[in-house]
Amino acid sequence: LLQEMSADKRNKVVINSGRNRQVLDQWFQGVELDFAAEHGMFYKEEGKWHKNMQEEIEWSDEIIDIIQHTIDKTPRSHLEKKDASLVWHYRKVDVWLAELRAQQLINALICPCSRLNLQIVPGNKIVEVKPPDFTKGSEVLRRLEHGEYDFVLAMGDDTTDEDMFRALPQGGVSIKVGKFYPAAKYRIPLQASVIPFLSSLIQ
Repeated sequence: LLQEMSADKRNKVVINSGRNRQVLDQWFQGVELDFAAEHGMFYKEEGKWHKNMQEEIEWSDEIIDIIQHTIDKTPRSHLEKKDASLVWHYRKVDVWLAELRAQQLINALICPCSRLNLQIVPGNKIVEVKPPDFTKGSEVLRRLEHGEYDFVLAMGDDTTDEDMFRALPQGGVSIKVGKFYPAAKYRIPLQASVIPFLSSLIQ
């Protein structure tokens, strides 16, 4: 479906993700799309990755130790170290424990992250720590600055997609998949409905 959408040169299809570059290249191998990885820290156009941040990030031992302490007392959770963020994953953790530990971790991170000018981003079964400079919204603004579009549609299922929705130009269409968020104009309740919806747009 994505290949079919991007084959029409009137369309510009962009995957705007919190995932890293390697994962996106693996998942969409052979599909000619543009990407934004790690919330706009990196972007790919015409088959080439570009880097938005100027310097490498050196993570504070304090932040890593706090996350590691949470992992030690939360079975089946783990830490992912990306180029531009640290992510605590808890998808495989029992729901009652996951919710408790996520809130405990956020509370423990608030003071050091504030002191170090880092952003805490609760997401879909994750808690992410990253610099505040780039978001999915900043990637939208970058593309709008460098291109002209007759119609812009953004769709996502994560809390981090709110930044993307808020960055859309007047007349842009924002669609939240799953639970409703105020920043989105429209909502598709089920992920299973997304492909039929997108298919209807290109018929």
